[in-house]
Amino acid sequence: MTYVAEARPRRRTTPHQPRLTSLELRLAGTRVPRARIDSRIRTLLGRRNEAIAAALADKVSLAAVSAVVGIRAADVKRLGGAYQDLHFSGAPQEWHLSGLAAVAKQLEHALKDKEQSVESLRSDVLEGLEAGHMDVFRIAALTSLPAERIRELIKPVAQ
Repeated sequence: MTYVAEARPRRRTTPHQPRLTSLELRLAGTRVPRARIDSRIRTLLGRRNEAIAAALADKVSLAAVSAVVGIRAADVKRLGGAYQDLHFSGAPQEWHLSGLAAVAKQLEHALKDKEQSVESLRSDVLEGLEAGHMDVFRIAALTSLPAERIRELIKPVAQ
């Protein structure tokens, strides 16, 4: 009989998984929703800007677009001027304005969602720091945010 050292299968060792507290799980769980909200806002801003440019190309007045979107006329002109390849399509003014109003409303809801998300994150960060079990760098690692952004979150809000 010959002894073979590797004849027996080796026991698989499972890597040590640190247990996270509920606060740490909440902080780590904010990454995906924040990314989705930011992506939604970027998408809506692009749609709004394209709709502004299309409306201006169809000779919708600058004041009407500004009133519907809720930004200054100078900003509307700057955003519309960034799209050089749009031409007159003949769509009615009401069609453009209703589309712009819909996008502006969606953008407003997305910005409210982001504000709520940031406020929830801020309260969790403050809870973690006040408990003394975590520091700014641990929170930054859990949330995938830079430590400087965490410090900005915990600054007192100027009234």
